[in-house]
Amino acid sequence: MKTNVNLIEGKKKNNTEKNNYSVNGFLWNERQLDKNEVVILKNELGLETCIAKLAVSRGINSQNFQNFMDTKIKTTLPDPFVLDDMEKATKKIVDCILKKQKIGVLGDYDVDGSSATSLICNYFSEIGVEYEFYIPDRIKEGYGPNIEAFETLKEKGCVLILTLDCGTTSFKPIEHISKKIDVIVVDHHQQSKLLPNAFAIINPKKNKDISNLDNLCATGVTFFLLISLSRELKKNNLFKLKLPNLIQYLDLVALATICDLVKLDQVNRAFVKQGIKVINQTKNIGLNALIQESSINQYLHEYHLGFVIGPRINAGGRVGDSRIGVKLLTTREENISSILSKKLCDFNNLRKSIEHKVEREAISQVISEDQNIICVHNKNWHPGVLGIVASKLTNKFMRPSIVISEDNELCSASCRSVRSFDIGKFILDSVNDGVLTSGGGHKMAGGFKIENSKIKDFKNFLKNKFVANIENLKKNYDSELKISTIDNQLFHKINNFSPFGIGNPKPKFIINDVVIRYPRVVGEKHLSFYFEDSYSTRIKAISFGSLGTKLGDVIKSSAPIRSALVSVTLNSWDGQENVELNVEDLIV
Repeated sequence: MKTNVNLIEGKKKNNTEKNNYSVNGFLWNERQLDKNEVVILKNELGLETCIAKLAVSRGINSQNFQNFMDTKIKTTLPDPFVLDDMEKATKKIVDCILKKQKIGVLGDYDVDGSSATSLICNYFSEIGVEYEFYIPDRIKEGYGPNIEAFETLKEKGCVLILTLDCGTTSFKPIEHISKKIDVIVVDHHQQSKLLPNAFAIINPKKNKDISNLDNLCATGVTFFLLISLSRELKKNNLFKLKLPNLIQYLDLVALATICDLVKLDQVNRAFVKQGIKVINQTKNIGLNALIQESSINQYLHEYHLGFVIGPRINAGGRVGDSRIGVKLLTTREENISSILSKKLCDFNNLRKSIEHKVEREAISQVISEDQNIICVHNKNWHPGVLGIVASKLTNKFMRPSIVISEDNELCSASCRSVRSFDIGKFILDSVNDGVLTSGGGHKMAGGFKIENSKIKDFKNFLKNKFVANIENLKKNYDSELKISTIDNQLFHKINNFSPFGIGNPKPKFIINDVVIRYPRVVGEKHLSFYFEDSYSTRIKAISFGSLGTKLGDVIKSSAPIRSALVSVTLNSWDGQENVELNVEDLIV
């Protein structure tokens, strides 16, 4: 009888994968790299194996290693005129500045839109340009410019309007106002087949743009505009005022770049790396007030931008007043900044409260055994938290998620997806098929409008559209570490690869054959403990938000651990710095 070797190997592989499933339900594997490149980098630069692996996985070799580690703004940024329409827009804005005309600025209500608006308003303020800004209300007006907003800016005497982080698909409003005054779009969103009738459109994602800067967020594009404006004004003999040092504005560029989840390519890495230095000694009164109100009493890095400061600025647009973020980031009065930062923190607490309530109600509607796209809805759900809740559902159930806030007629929805399912394409196809009223997005996220009466049929329409794929459960770690090798020095070597974000993820490591010692609850839902190896070497670890979860139950049981998936962090307290591990997952 012949034995099917492939079948046996397949079963072995399946059994191995089954045994490697983690407590959180993921399948962890070491990131696949060219081993020869790792050896070459180790030998040429004298690096430890784990550091060489981090470098190779990020496309770094001995020639570009130093440039990656010490990225400079001056040598990284290209000429702003590589962006299509930049020269045309610059000349138009400079003409308005020299004629002392008022300029209108209309920005989006998220962190990127608020930062871009604040960036250009602060610049205008420093060089004596009169301006008006307008941020649409997220709930009442929705995304992007509208006719009423444009008319408001015109009535206030603006002779030119800039749209920031929006405008690329705003055909009707721009068509309307362009008959009266010019509009310049400064954006980074995908264009549709056509473009609106604006005076100029600076957008690296335009079909005809060849700048290769399509990873920029809107604030990044705006910073290039400021470089261009300063250069042109400096050449003009009619402009007598001192121009500001643009480096001081990199705090807002870094904030937006991290919060808008754009890829940290060479330009964005330079923005964030230098911007973090600036934000730690920022001259922005409002930003300083928000940092203090947020109780950040340590050196800020990308975590604080993305998870502490960003959500507070976003909270105004989500559940409060969408203008407060820009008001805070442009104020020059400390008493006002104190009031506004307190308001944003209060809005953020309200947002978290609303979000937790919606999340609980949404989870109660999910059938765990069902493998279809998740679609939950309720008429009492706040539209400002739909995207956050959809993201949490997707992370929890590893399926695409749609969260709908019901209204009497037209309902709003936000969607998040997994790697194997393009939710943006699905939404566009559904709009074209007449299933949805409007909508759009990209592969991993989107949003749409749907008639209330069609929700039931839509849920039936979703059945069998998604097929569960093991690829969605696979995660990578970078290298194996031994507890005895983890110290402050190793942390700093790893941290040289920062800032971390999209395209440069925070390194994850695997530690094998350890036991958990002395678990205890810290804060409301975190667990602190020690890992101990077979030589009784210990290292402190923490698992955030794990109390009451499967992961938390394993930690509290002090069970032997086959593998722990961790990142290396540095805990600074009372003048002491100690390395510790942040635990993401366990394999028992």
